[in-house]
Amino acid sequence: MRRLTIFLAAFSYAISAEAGGFEQVNQSAAAAGVSNAFVATANDASALVYNPAGIAWLSGVVVSGGLDLGFRNSSVKTPSGIAPNKGGDATLFQLYAAWSPHDSRFSGGVAISPLYQVNNDWKLSTGVTKLTVDHLSGDLVYAVDSDLAVGFGTDWYMTRATINQGARQFSGKDMASFGAHLSLLWKPLPTWSVGGMLRSGSKVKIASNSSNLSFKLPDQLTIAVAHDFADNLRLETDLKWSRWSALKNMNITGATTQINTMNLRDSLTLMAGLSWTWRESAQLRMGYAYDQGANKTANYNPMIADQDGHIISIGAGGDMFGMHSDFAYQYTFYSHKSATGANPGTYRDRRQSIVFTVSTAFN
Repeated sequence: MRRLTIFLAAFSYAISAEAGGFEQVNQSAAAAGVSNAFVATANDASALVYNPAGIAWLSGVVVSGGLDLGFRNSSVKTPSGIAPNKGGDATLFQLYAAWSPHDSRFSGGVAISPLYQVNNDWKLSTGVTKLTVDHLSGDLVYAVDSDLAVGFGTDWYMTRATINQGARQFSGKDMASFGAHLSLLWKPLPTWSVGGMLRSGSKVKIASNSSNLSFKLPDQLTIAVAHDFADNLRLETDLKWSRWSALKNMNITGATTQINTMNLRDSLTLMAGLSWTWRESAQLRMGYAYDQGANKTANYNPMIADQDGHIISIGAGGDMFGMHSDFAYQYTFYSHKSATGANPGTYRDRRQSIVFTVSTAFN
């Protein structure tokens, strides 16, 4: 009980704000430390977001919570000068709870975290775009044997949106968007593991003051392979595909009309992470990821400013005070995007994240 009280107190003052990005990829410090190359490892409660099949090999009840502190520097260079993006980055909160009974092949869990967020405030015709998609999921996992687990889960998306373009202003929320996901974790050999995660998108529909906004969240597929080179060294590589082409526009119809055409492409993210267990229950981590931006150069829409990014991460974790703590630092630099169309210019972006997670187990 004392450990639970300490755990809850550590997060009682956590806040959630709109972020400056697109998809919020840092869902735990252990994963962020390896640039989120985690689907074939998934060995803590945050597996409920990365690969729920991983909770099959946890023990008892595991509860985990974390913070992701974000910092951003974004601007656009045009012939008339440099215009900063006044939208700030995020402080994000995640909470996970997994239960793996000792006498059953079934495990279950629930997770709540923000998956998609935008906070752009351009001094351009696109104006202000704030979009927050919080995510609540529930999972049931079955351990086929000691080497293979499969899972099925449902997703509930809770969306808030504010889109202002001069006098044309829209604000509303949708609490009734749902999706599903499938997960797999397989250990074909003692030093190899293979993971997979398929998540369906969801149609978001927001109605407010006789105006309407609807758009599609992307389907996603991640496949991953991890190899242990020694008892204390693991290398994992992940490949994630996101179907951003499904988000055709963010038009607002009705009393308030805004035409916001998107010219997005499906994107790939390649992640690689190295974990070194330098002593019992203590790890050092490092990772790199290449994140392909969904926005095309032609007809670039800065409502959702998304560019090709290079992500470098370091992290560490260990046991202390009866709990397990993880820390990660991440720096992302984006390639400049020379956009054409209605909002031409050279878009520039840099991000930093500090991620902290604590976990406790009740056997």
